Amino acid sequence: MSEVITKKYISCKWLESGVCFDNGVYGSNVKLCCYMSAPGGGNVMIFEDYHGEKINWDKFFEIKQKYREIQQNGDTVEGCRGCVFLEEKDWPQENYIDSIIFDHFTKCNCRCSYCYTEEDKKKYQTLKTYNIYPIIKEMFDKKIIRKGLEDKGGIGFGGGEPTILPEFDKLMELFLKNGFSNIRIPSSGIKFSKSIEKGISTGQVSVNISIDSSSRETYKRIKQIDKYDTVCKNLIRYAKAQKNSYNVISKYIIIPNINDTKEEIDNWLKFNKEHNIGIIVIDIENSWLTKYRNEKPDEKIVDLIKYVIKMSKELNFYRLEICDRAKYLLN
Repeated sequence: MSEVITKKYISCKWLESGVCFDNGVYGSNVKLCCYMSAPGGGNVMIFEDYHGEKINWDKFFEIKQKYREIQQNGDTVEGCRGCVFLEEKDWPQENYIDSIIFDHFTKCNCRCSYCYTEEDKKKYQTLKTYNIYPIIKEMFDKKIIRKGLEDKGGIGFGGGEPTILPEFDKLMELFLKNGFSNIRIPSSGIKFSKSIEKGISTGQVSVNISIDSSSRETYKRIKQIDKYDTVCKNLIRYAKAQKNSYNVISKYIIIPNINDTKEEIDNWLKFNKEHNIGIIVIDIENSWLTKYRNEKPDEKIVDLIKYVIKMSKELNFYRLEICDRAKYLLN
């Protein structure tokens, strides 16, 4: 086996070996990533106006190579400037993909009040998607896609609700049987998925459910749908199937004047602890933060975030993840 050539420069795994299939705010396209951690917002294109056509992989990697050369020359791809994912290291000079984000769909079975799709629900619930399975299957057949390291590569879903994608189970089976072990799935938790359960049981999948409440009434106000009991039941089923205590993740987005009480938080923490949900996530509503970010932080919200940090330690959760928006309020 020939030795892999590496070069040391500033880049990131998405520039080097990642891809995002998108069909959201910026239209239907293939781009480097979907992360909003730079002024460019991850909006660096490979193919624009893409709708599931057969991909010319030579052209694909030719475009990737141009971005790579910008980094090698000491500059930064315009849409990546200021991104937190950039790092200097030895990068393999190979053409392959080990990180994929499926963001090519927007339909959901929930109506979270804080979701960007609420701006035009009809548009996003009826936005046409395309068949992605043949593309991914070809990537495997051509050996374009490979497993990344546990913390360096993987599969992520965005957009709408993954479990209602017609191809979801086929995609999951493809990745599971090929040994991918870092498959991250954000889900409403409304539809129980046997594919997710299987991946959780082998430790290959983590599911992140943003329940944002600990009562039926609060859930209904936020989600605009009466499925709290169903979501709790499915969270428990997933937790029972997990190989480790960190394959099921429970998220709480604080929405001022709706779920911003210690009572609601305490009951959420209690539920997670009782059912062996080891990782919890705290966040703040994006639209609220955008509106008030130039004002003095709301002490009540800041105290609530600090309270979650304190209680997570006292209750000995495996890990508490504090999202960037919540971190912003703590600074």
